[in-house]
Amino acid sequence: MDAASIERIYSSVAGIYDWIFGHWFSEPRSKALGLLDLQSGGHVLEVGVGTGLSLKHYPRHYRVIGIDCSEQMLAQGKRRLRRHGLRHVSLMKMDAMQMTFEDNMFDAVFAAYVISAVPDPHQVMREMIRVCKVGGKIVLINHFQNGNLLISKCEKAVSPLTKKIGFQADLDLRALLDGKPITVEKKEDAKPFNYWKVVQCIKRETVPRGLPNGTHEIATDSL
Repeated sequence: MDAASIERIYSSVAGIYDWIFGHWFSEPRSKALGLLDLQSGGHVLEVGVGTGLSLKHYPRHYRVIGIDCSEQMLAQGKRRLRRHGLRHVSLMKMDAMQMTFEDNMFDAVFAAYVISAVPDPHQVMREMIRVCKVGGKIVLINHFQNGNLLISKCEKAVSPLTKKIGFQADLDLRALLDGKPITVEKKEDAKPFNYWKVVQCIKRETVPRGLPNGTHEIATDSL
């Protein structure tokens, strides 16, 4: 599915998005943002900010920029900013596959329920790494391919169908990160149903020595 189709899908659900994804997904967002663990004045990018459901969880001493491909979703987010007085946050429309930010601009990057809902997850991951400072944190919330062989085969079978409605059901975390200058620090289950994973990564200058092809500094079978 191309970027224009995904934008149309999310624009069409902007008015009901909070009702669908608000309450049940609030705790994972709060938990994931705690992993950013920045000092006062830390500069954060949220990719796929949508209607801004995560924004109330950011400490006000952070400086936050949120980007999304849908004007309708961002309009909901801007109303949320005004309603809660979130002056430390700014929102803008931008393609996550072709960000206009400079290299090494952000202390941390956050993406919730996004990386499997873009046309090219690998390109979005490369862009997030590019704009994050060396040593900065990149935190993802997403569903990734299940380690159980039977379940993963089912995910692969239904993925062509789920792509038609905007997400990839069988995205492989190991393949997504392989060969990239990034280290996985933590990976935890998240509600609802522990279907989702919270993944905390650190950007490295280069792929660490002794870790061929971007193998990560945690046991690869845990990915």
